Amino acid sequence: MKIAESRSNACRRSRSGWRAALGLLLALAGTSCGSVPKTNYYTLSVPAPPSATDPKTTLVLGIEHFRATDALRDDRIVFYESPTQMNFYQYHRWSADPATMVTDLAARRLDQAGAFAAVRRLPSRDPVDYVVRGQVLNFEEVDHESGVRARVALEISLVRTRDRKTLWSQSRQAESAVQGKGVPAVVEALNAASTRVLDELLPGLAAQVERDSQQDSKPSP
Repeated sequence: MKIAESRSNACRRSRSGWRAALGLLLALAGTSCGSVPKTNYYTLSVPAPPSATDPKTTLVLGIEHFRATDALRDDRIVFYESPTQMNFYQYHRWSADPATMVTDLAARRLDQAGAFAAVRRLPSRDPVDYVVRGQVLNFEEVDHESGVRARVALEISLVRTRDRKTLWSQSRQAESAVQGKGVPAVVEALNAASTRVLDELLPGLAAQVERDSQQDSKPSP
């Protein structure tokens, strides 16, 4: 009789413990689902268009989608905790991957420069005179001992379509100190570094196109 009562009590304690464990798991699951952080999205700022002017040339420029490493084809914001340790912000993301954003920004800035009759994103059915190719080498937050910085590096080349000759190729890297706290401050610094890199690269590209077009327009001896 005592053995039967002991087994019955053991069974009741086992069922009670199982219910308590299940309740705890459900409570944790409910808490976890209710506390998922909000995902924040960011983009690069685009300069205001200048006053409309006649283009300096009748040439058409095409821009291919810039290449990038796998990490920079992701919409999560990248940060380096050390020179060899990379990570992502899971709940802070770009509106598009960095390679796409930098391609779009470069295309808009070249279009607004007024040097070309048209600037087209490739592929396009319409013919173009020159093609811009690029690769985003860096686009991330870097945590230095001296502080947090944003690093952007870009390589761009210019190809003449009629003979597929590369006329010009350069790369630039810029770092901008993060002023303030949180990811929004990192985004501002990345935007500033991107602007600096494009300000250093794009005028040289446009100047090369103008020089090449002037040489073509010279009468042959």
